[in-house]
Amino acid sequence: MTRMRDAPQELIPVLAADMRGGAAQLSPRAACLQATQRAEQVHGLPPGLLTAVALAESGLHAYALSIGGRAHFPATEEAARELVNNAHPRRSIMAGCVQVNARVHARNSHWPLNPDASADWAGGMMARWARETGSWSTALRRWHGGSSASTQRLVCRVKAKMEITSPGSDIFEDWSCATGLADRTRRNGEVHLATAQRQTQ
Repeated sequence: MTRMRDAPQELIPVLAADMRGGAAQLSPRAACLQATQRAEQVHGLPPGLLTAVALAESGLHAYALSIGGRAHFPATEEAARELVNNAHPRRSIMAGCVQVNARVHARNSHWPLNPDASADWAGGMMARWARETGSWSTALRRWHGGSSASTQRLVCRVKAKMEITSPGSDIFEDWSCATGLADRTRRNGEVHLATAQRQTQ
């Protein structure tokens, strides 16, 4: 199998009809949760994996933004779009449920703020990279694409969140993480996941 590029701009999603506007009826966290759970099923990801990624990356928030390293949590997609549009062109922007690089992967478009589209994109990439490497932790590290230190932190955060989203999962059993940090990360994830679950009911 040909290895997928690590900066797969050609995979920018085209929104299907059932992906347009559905999230507008849900809270940002409920929309993100619904999207990640859908993408896990569609792409055959381990249950809870993409939800754990979203908890680690955005706090499970569909419209979360990191602009030049500063976090924003707009209540609506429209408010998030306005922040993106007004950001300095040289500022980095990580956007949406799974924090897609809006400058690189999204080519400055707004699709990462659609939780279904961004979760589908991330889920598809991780599923393919897992097939190529035989390892979900390797797929997650490649998807993150950061420095060794930042990737280590992300995998450890996701591992801790997986204890909430999929108790008993062993997909990161070969990954060693600090216990104290894991406890704090897990507690934080429990709060956000419980909020999202309440808001989907």
